[in-house]
Amino acid sequence: MFKSKNFILFFVLLTVVFSEFLLTNLRYSNQELMLDNYSVYMTGNLMTGIITFILVVFLFLNIFSKKKYRTGVLAVLLAASVVDVAILLFSYSFQDKEKKVILFVLYFLIKMYLVISFIVLYFSTSKKMHLFNNLGYLLLFLVVLLSVTLFAVYNFTDDSDKYTTGVKKADAGVILGAAVWGGNRPSPVLRERINKGYEIYEKKYVTKLILTGGGSPNELTEAEVSKNELIKYGVDPKNLLVEAKSNSTNEQIHFVKDKYYDRFNYKKVILISDNFHLFRAKELCRFNQINADAFSSDTPLSTESYLNFCIKESFAVLLFWLSGIG
Repeated sequence: MFKSKNFILFFVLLTVVFSEFLLTNLRYSNQELMLDNYSVYMTGNLMTGIITFILVVFLFLNIFSKKKYRTGVLAVLLAASVVDVAILLFSYSFQDKEKKVILFVLYFLIKMYLVISFIVLYFSTSKKMHLFNNLGYLLLFLVVLLSVTLFAVYNFTDDSDKYTTGVKKADAGVILGAAVWGGNRPSPVLRERINKGYEIYEKKYVTKLILTGGGSPNELTEAEVSKNELIKYGVDPKNLLVEAKSNSTNEQIHFVKDKYYDRFNYKKVILISDNFHLFRAKELCRFNQINADAFSSDTPLSTESYLNFCIKESFAVLLFWLSGIG
């Protein structure tokens, strides 16, 4: 029994290490980056690294434990670890974002359940699975993780104070897209982003404005609507750079990096969006090695609406940290 226990746990260890490699590769392939840009200090890498480290430590502790283990318990944990690897391998075949999100969430839940199970197993005298207790611990962990992320998103402060002296400059402002109304009008959210972009342009914090955002068929794109409004304000069209195909913040950041930041050797850009959105946008820039400051638009929101948006953004931030999907 001792040898079979060690064999099973060692096999689980191999699957854990392999799954971490697969996850890292997927995260960087999602970001269109090479693994040689990997940094342990990136939040997502640090999070998954710590989780894997804890899992490996308790795997070794269980391997060297002299206590008897129930074969059924070990079989369940082995099956869970194999399923986790299979989920990641399966995700390579999907291009659909929603399906990838579901797979990554499932992967993470199984991974955390394994961590909790091996910790409980090591300290348990009965060496039972404790299925419902472990689910309770998992739920508690998720609540804490979401609460910490929500606190960071809710209390995010933009970088506008750095520019009050007029000395600090950036290469370009990036107005992140938002909804268009009536096919050719900016929604109130997009209007406020346009206004903030015009403000930093007028104050000469930037000399160029990059306008991002696609649109639905038979209507102007978010970027085109932004351009039309800024021309009305008196901005020289030569200083307006348009990206009109993106459907997500992730795609918009990639466009900025590929078409302008790297190509023209930018040193810094200013992101312009709603305050609750800027935390994730800056994380995306940091992951893509873009030096970015952030300016919050002045969209009026009630406390309840702002909190609701922050909760949604917290889930999006966690998904990005864990999977690279922005």
